[in-house]
Amino acid sequence: MARVGERFDLKKMLAPEIGRSAEMQALFDHYTEQDKLMGMPDLNSLSIQDSRPWRARQALRVNVDEPAVASVERVHAPGLNGAPPVACDLITPLNAEPGCTLYLHGGGWAFGDLASHSRLAKILAVETKKRVLYADYRLAPEHPYPAPLDDSLAAWRWIVGKAESDAAFKGTLGVSGDSAGANLSVAIMLKEQETGRRAPDIGLLFYGVYDDDTESPSYMRFAMGYGLARPGMMKFWTWYAPGEAHGRPRLDPLLCPVRASSSMLARLPPLYLNAAGLDPLLCDTLGFAARLEEAEATFEVNVHEGLHHGFIQQTAGLAEARRAMQLAIDFYRRHERK
Repeated sequence: MARVGERFDLKKMLAPEIGRSAEMQALFDHYTEQDKLMGMPDLNSLSIQDSRPWRARQALRVNVDEPAVASVERVHAPGLNGAPPVACDLITPLNAEPGCTLYLHGGGWAFGDLASHSRLAKILAVETKKRVLYADYRLAPEHPYPAPLDDSLAAWRWIVGKAESDAAFKGTLGVSGDSAGANLSVAIMLKEQETGRRAPDIGLLFYGVYDDDTESPSYMRFAMGYGLARPGMMKFWTWYAPGEAHGRPRLDPLLCPVRASSSMLARLPPLYLNAAGLDPLLCDTLGFAARLEEAEATFEVNVHEGLHHGFIQQTAGLAEARRAMQLAIDFYRRHERK
């Protein structure tokens, strides 16, 4: 099999003529018109508190035609280090098999809640045939690192605790997330390795944040005009890890998994990674995949050309997003615990 650096020709992927696929362009135009009709302001001009309701309104349009599930139960995982309990939705699919996946939403560690990614979380439950625990972790900038990670860990340890006594949870225990949620997912794996606790059996990671290099080739090529923008991502990093000196790389692998040692990466469970072709974070995924390859870890990586960051939430409107989800589920089926 071709190596990551050989399989993906970054020069071609970043060429000036590269643009949206026809279906991505149609969806982009539709969303742009919707934003105008609802009077969407320039969110960059608003405070984080004022911009969140607008982001929530945008999220409504991807949470349509949600699949039927057996139940959605609100549960609370005990918070870590004196933090309040973490609200989670436990999604049980019809004909559920034993096991559970923790789902961690994206949004730059600053946006998102139990409504923003509900359709995606339910699809994950339906397609894996496992319960999904969808966690509402605290958000930056009000709650910077490590608060979002602590809450994510609390939710994960709730699942592990259930697996010790409840047969419904005794199958594959996985973790999944998109964007900042993918970052938190890898941080959970690395942290539980470090503490000697039970770590996830598998990870499904969608267009994740794995590095803080905002001058990578993809950050520069797709800086503006493709959904996630470079200035916004730079702001997210400042909000999430404000204690880091400006211009100096964040060396903690729990912040930037690409900086984990080879021995740490080699112990990770099977990982599925994907990336959007038109995304500042494209180089994050390719760089992290190259590190996994060097460590001889078990992983698969795919890039979906012509799509924006966030596409995995758009399976209702994008055929390529549906294909992307199927690839992830196929990987899950090959690597779940038997």
